[in-house]
Amino acid sequence: MKSGLIIAVLFLSFFAQAGVLQKALDKHAKATSIQYDIKKTDEKIALQTKSESTGILKYQKSRIYISLNNDKKNEFYYADKVLSLVEHPDADFDKSGKRKVTILKKSIPPLVKSLLNLFSNPKSFTKEFPVISENSENGTSVIKLKSAQKNIKELALKINSKDYSLIELSFIDDVETKTSIEFSSLKLNTKMSKTDFQFKPAKTDEVLIQ
Repeated sequence: MKSGLIIAVLFLSFFAQAGVLQKALDKHAKATSIQYDIKKTDEKIALQTKSESTGILKYQKSRIYISLNNDKKNEFYYADKVLSLVEHPDADFDKSGKRKVTILKKSIPPLVKSLLNLFSNPKSFTKEFPVISENSENGTSVIKLKSAQKNIKELALKINSKDYSLIELSFIDDVETKTSIEFSSLKLNTKMSKTDFQFKPAKTDEVLIQ
């Protein structure tokens, strides 16, 4: 009798925690626009080196804009199935340098689609990343996910279990680099323009189209 009660409690606990992921996905999918402040950390595990950058992430109607700053500024524009990567020159060492722009029209990284699903398509996201385990403590749910992408070995989400906002997305790739994206200052349904997600190169830019 006692063992049956323990199993029942664990069963109910699992589905209570599973609801955190679903509620977070649903909350973001219902929003007309999403904005987060972000902090991105890349850690090469074998070399024990780490780099950090901070910036902003915007999402609206299958469009994404990400701006990151460390020694120099990098921007990512995704709209109409075109990804533009903009690398600004280091203002301290190359004030007259040109921006380097890479425009991808065919080989869009899978992570872009995953981010789109994270913010807009709960069913597709949970199908691509099934839940392995979930643990909840002090208002934070840590959800480990299984990835179908061969270059991602481990993937996890941290979610605020009170307001269902994202806290952190982290993954380890096939070359032992751990990438963590911390989210804060969530803003939903703010006014955004389609032009916020589209990039037009200047004549002075060095442009590579793939």
